[in-house]
Amino acid sequence: MNRSLIAAAVAVAALAAPAAPSLAGEGIPGATVRSDSGKAAGDRKARFEQWCQDNPEKCREAKAKAQQRREECKANPEKCRAEAQARREQWCKDNPEKCREMKAKAQQRREECKANPEKCRAEAQARNEERFKKADANGDGRLSREEAQKSMPQIARDFDRIDANKDGLVTQEELEAARKPRAGASKGKGS
Repeated sequence: MNRSLIAAAVAVAALAAPAAPSLAGEGIPGATVRSDSGKAAGDRKARFEQWCQDNPEKCREAKAKAQQRREECKANPEKCRAEAQARREQWCKDNPEKCREMKAKAQQRREECKANPEKCRAEAQARNEERFKKADANGDGRLSREEAQKSMPQIARDFDRIDANKDGLVTQEELEAARKPRAGASKGKGS
């Protein structure tokens, strides 16, 4: 599940918390934290899609606000990161036990990946390939701009940069090539 769709669902939850409490996001001021917050992202996506079907006008408004928010964050990423950090910290204050569990799981995963980085890379590669296959509606092994916009908005946003041969289609190879510079840039960051 891509993060943009989850972010949109969280934005909808923040806007419509009373109308759609099942979508309430963790860390959103005024949102209700549900016990099903650990469910798979696909479940959240299905609930979001159902909510949009039941509330088309509110859904359009929420999507427009989410788009506006993405544009604001593109213009001022530091501000958005600081706000996200503040929401996480508030969520941890409000949910200390779940926060400890989440941090422990994240630490365990970091240690597993440190011990066996090839396994983690292979798992990530398999997840990426599966997402790509799901987004490839016509099954030709390439994503058109429209397929990317429907299922992989992060790719759609960077479509022109990723489409190295400028044929209007993104292949797995082009996607991997576009990811490599980013991966190299993040190696210098501390944990």
